Amino acid sequence: MTETIQLGDVSIAVTRKDIKNVHLSVHPPNGRVTLSAPKTTRLEVARAYAISKLGFLQRMKTKWGSCNHRVGHIRLNTELVKKPKDLLEYVMVHEMAHLIEPTHNDRFIVILEEHFPTWRDARAELNELPLTSEVWNE
Repeated sequence: MTETIQLGDVSIAVTRKDIKNVHLSVHPPNGRVTLSAPKTTRLEVARAYAISKLGFLQRMKTKWGSCNHRVGHIRLNTELVKKPKDLLEYVMVHEMAHLIEPTHNDRFIVILEEHFPTWRDARAELNELPLTSEVWNE
């Protein structure tokens, strides 16, 4: 049985399964969100879990990703799920490189070139794309 949790403009399809833990997923290319929960989990508990993870699904309006190297957290713009996979990979490698080198210095560039040699092309392509998709009403 599938239920739905509505958090603002985000609809989360909840599926109950024979599992031990709750799992929240965002699926490309449109950013569909699903939550798998143990069969005995109350919907309120599943909703609380989803709310606790909102900082993960957060819509970033000015950049594709960010990294807090001190605590090892990487945040990604949810709109990346609508972009080509290689561009998502570039952003991930870029942010993971910040775990090693926090600034965009020469060492950072060497790390990027070693792990994603075509990073300049990917960055240029990504920077040409809009951060969010617009819905046009006629």
